[in-house]
Amino acid sequence: MTRMSHLGALLLVEGSDDLRFWSLRHHEGCEPVLGENKMNIVAAMPVLDAQHFKGALGVVDSDYDTLTGVRCASENLVTTDAHDLECLLFRTSALDAVMAEFGDPDKVTRLQDESGVSVRQNLLERAAVFGRLRWAAIRHRDTDGLTMIKIPRFVDEQTWTVDEQALMRTIPNQSAGNADLWAHRIAALPHADSWYLAQGHDMIDILRIGLRRVLGSIKSTVGRKEIARLLRQSAPLEELKATGLYTDIRNWEASNPPFAVLKAYPAGDAP
Repeated sequence: MTRMSHLGALLLVEGSDDLRFWSLRHHEGCEPVLGENKMNIVAAMPVLDAQHFKGALGVVDSDYDTLTGVRCASENLVTTDAHDLECLLFRTSALDAVMAEFGDPDKVTRLQDESGVSVRQNLLERAAVFGRLRWAAIRHRDTDGLTMIKIPRFVDEQTWTVDEQALMRTIPNQSAGNADLWAHRIAALPHADSWYLAQGHDMIDILRIGLRRVLGSIKSTVGRKEIARLLRQSAPLEELKATGLYTDIRNWEASNPPFAVLKAYPAGDAP
């Protein structure tokens, strides 16, 4: 039905946050389409391919597909080169913009001096704790109750540390097995890139907790939406150009003329 009123490229995205991100960066001849969730887009693309539908590209989060070896079901489907879009943005200097807005330079320096690593690495390590748990649950097809695990319950605001023991004790109350079993499952996981383990929403929640005391002094009124908005708006074009996602989209455009998805930025221009 959309094709009846729009002859240009169609960009299918998962959710409203993705729609906001691409609204700043899509070509004027491209129309973003909200797919509501990943499953809808993944299921739709083979159907469109079978109908020889031209000009539709789906962009979805990798989630755990890269780690589990799941491949795209269509040449008209591309994935993020990190767990999700938010993780991809956290890899850029958009995080620096968030810290400049909400962080306290003295507190940030203290944390980095004490830990020996950057805020980004500290954040990634904390988020990966929850990511490994989710990956273990997926590998063992035992995901019941894991959605009930709320980040603030296990990240201490005073120290910005994750209480992994409390997390392990909580799992048996929500899913099959016991704490020892889950600890064994997590320990048995193969090595994986933490950027594919961590989940973007977890990272935003963990960062927000850190910004309350350890990294800054933000008020409780500063929520996930404010941090996510600044993250989306601050990702530099040159750094986005260096991502596999950007390259995949440009390659798709080259293989599907005359459809254009991304803006044609002059050299040096920001999105």
